[in-house]
Order: sequence, then structure tokens, then C-alpha cells
Amino acid sequence: MATVDVVRGHIEVVQGAGGPKAHIAGHNIRVQDVAVMHEKWGLTAGEIVEELPTISLADVYAALAY
Repeated sequence: MATVDVVRGHIEVVQGAGGPKAHIAGHNIRVQDVAVMHEKWGLTAGEIVEELPTISLADVYAALAY
């Protein structure tokens, strides 16, 4: 499925002390943190990129789709 391939290009699963966690590929930003910023804080994808300028809009959308 094409959507899964796109998400995999932006998301990586990193092993840690507390178990595996999904991160934005190449960054130390957890998918969970992006989801909280969107769901709990009410930030739009563009606002998340403003808060975390090292990631792209595509990274944010991939994290939300994950």
C-alpha cells in the first residue's frame, strides 16, 4: 500500500530502555510527542513545524498518520 511506504520513509522505530518507540526518521522527536501536540494542545501541522523547525510538514503528517 502506497500510504504505508510514505509513512515508513518518515518514521523509524528506535529501541530504547523502555522498549521500542516510533520517532521521526533522523530526529530525536517521538511520534507520540507530535500526536500530543496535535490532539491535546490543538496545534495544526503547520504550528507543529513552527515549534519543531527541524522536521518537515511531511514528517508531521506521517507521524499523525502513523
